[in-house]
Amino acid sequence: MANIEMTSKRALVNGVVLHYVTSGSGPVVLCLHGWPQNHREFLPIFESIPGYRFVAPDLRGYADSDKPYADYMPATIAQDLLELADAEKAERFHILSHDLGGPPSVALAYMAGHRALSLATIETPFFGLDYPGYVDPRVPYWHLAMHANMDVARFLIEGREEQYLRHFFRDFAYNPDAISEDEVQRYVTQMRQPGNLRASLNHYAFIPEKAAQLAEFARTKLPIPVMGWGGRGSFGSHCFDSARALSDRAEGGVIEECGHWVFEEKADFICEQLDRFWHRIAGAR
Repeated sequence: MANIEMTSKRALVNGVVLHYVTSGSGPVVLCLHGWPQNHREFLPIFESIPGYRFVAPDLRGYADSDKPYADYMPATIAQDLLELADAEKAERFHILSHDLGGPPSVALAYMAGHRALSLATIETPFFGLDYPGYVDPRVPYWHLAMHANMDVARFLIEGREEQYLRHFFRDFAYNPDAISEDEVQRYVTQMRQPGNLRASLNHYAFIPEKAAQLAEFARTKLPIPVMGWGGRGSFGSHCFDSARALSDRAEGGVIEECGHWVFEEKADFICEQLDRFWHRIAGAR
């Protein structure tokens, strides 16, 4: 990957200190990563889409951000991001998320009001929705229930982080070599940091309560454009179907020959789609 100019920062937001990076200049894009990754999963986006200022934190519980013992509901994490936008003096912003960054990104889109320009959420488990054909993400993804049982998950994973994450990255990929060995080792090192496994598993905890919170948000549709893409080898049409349930201005679909790690497996495709999406929104304003 080419050299990407990034600035590493820290900010006290909503009672926690978040480590985050910024890259580029232009309209702001707030980036919410998934498990077991961090801000680095967005590096292909930083490299390939000029004209935007990307603000990508390690969410609470991960990597070099604080790891509190509680407060991992979607609305709480969304408040972290709203205050981070304030710290960066970003009045308006696009929202981009992947995986478990998705539920708080939906909350953020609702809580931000006029400040949110769009929501693009990639390979996201949508909890708490109710539309014809909706399938709870715990059905296709076995690990959601296991990780939510945090004591058992820690007992099984601690000391075996490398074996588990390597399997995780390969098992959920269409291309098993999509995540490079260098990146695998970076995430293994992160997961071995004191408190990281325990804290990051909180993003899986209390899924029924999180679903109820998101269902309350979803009682009204979002007024902004929403993009949802899923890999054929993973969530399939779940992401686009859910985007349509959230907004009358939805787009997206299913990415062929792709699994869960879209930014690594189909970087060119998703970067092209995001660039077009954001440009159309700018043209419509």
